[in-house]
Amino acid sequence: DKAHSIELMQNETKRLIRLVNENLDYEKIRTGQIALNKTQFDGAEVLRNLVEQLTKKAAASDDQFKLSTPDELPVWADYDRFVQVLFNIMQNAIQFSQENVIEVTASRTEHATVIAVRDHGIGMTAEQVQNIWERYYKADPSRKNTKYGESGLGLAISHQLVQQHGGTIVVDSQPNQGTSFTVTFPDEGFDKPIVED
Repeated sequence: DKAHSIELMQNETKRLIRLVNENLDYEKIRTGQIALNKTQFDGAEVLRNLVEQLTKKAAASDDQFKLSTPDELPVWADYDRFVQVLFNIMQNAIQFSQENVIEVTASRTEHATVIAVRDHGIGMTAEQVQNIWERYYKADPSRKNTKYGESGLGLAISHQLVQQHGGTIVVDSQPNQGTSFTVTFPDEGFDKPIVED
């Protein structure tokens, strides 16, 4: 178990080193000055790793993850950016949810991979939902979590990255009822659907 945890941390550290400059440079992402390196990979494995990495942070808020995914989930995307988007959304769910279950559900449609992250936390008003993609916007300034270094950039960056993949990110939220983010990553060209073994 210790060796596996070390391996996960090493992989995450390498990924963060590759991304740190661009992660801080929102304008570069916003204006499409990054190159996406799309490949096919197993999204189920990524989600299991993310849940494992974030479980301790969730436990600090008395939250727990519930993951529902096929054994294998073919995804066509930039691997690092896919991880970055889902990490941001899952971390956001922890930040605004306490003593609840965070549900992560993944599935395939004919030409896309769909992942939903739902918390049962404080939720947002319609006005807050409209503004969450804005740079540095915080839906609830009173709950800034400096312990984990949230900058207000995570969702803005995630939104731009999903759009650059030709995908969509949809938010459904109600005050005191929680929030659901549904992210769709389309396959590369519908004339050549993703290969499922």
